[in-house]
Amino acid sequence: MAAISFIGTLVARFFQILFAIVVLGLSVTMAKWQRFGSPPATTEYGAFSGGFAFLVGLLGIVAVFLDAIPAIIVAGADALAAILTLAAGIAYVVTTRGVSCDSLDDTSTNSLINGGSVNVKDSRPIAGYDTQDQLTGRCKKVEADYVFMFLTFALSAILVGLGLLTNGRRSGSKAMV
Repeated sequence: MAAISFIGTLVARFFQILFAIVVLGLSVTMAKWQRFGSPPATTEYGAFSGGFAFLVGLLGIVAVFLDAIPAIIVAGADALAAILTLAAGIAYVVTTRGVSCDSLDDTSTNSLINGGSVNVKDSRPIAGYDTQDQLTGRCKKVEADYVFMFLTFALSAILVGLGLLTNGRRSGSKAMV
């Protein structure tokens, strides 16, 4: 039974780290496509939440092998990662609410997608993109980013529950989850 728990924990941590890397990578990519102004705070927060979840996943793996890290600490870090990635996912969804990836009007005016914009006197603002296909691709990356944020949230929340259950069943402090 312990071997199954050990392997299950490592598999769950692997996916937590994988999802967090995807969130971090997509968010950093989004920040890099910003041509005018700074990247939106939502994008920067998305990168932060992905990076934090990645570090928590690493902590969880280390905790499996080291008795010195109490399960409650790992569960607390997982809870924080869950909250941060949930908040990031919600922020992305709210920012892109009503945006259709196939609509030039929607994507060209959305701050997460358009690469920033500059107002030009007596003209439509100039945005940081070249083609509608580029905007469509960016829009799909934004959608993928928030999907992986929610997946990271769900997995982190499950790991919190498992960590608390495991901590309650064992007298020792070693973190299995």
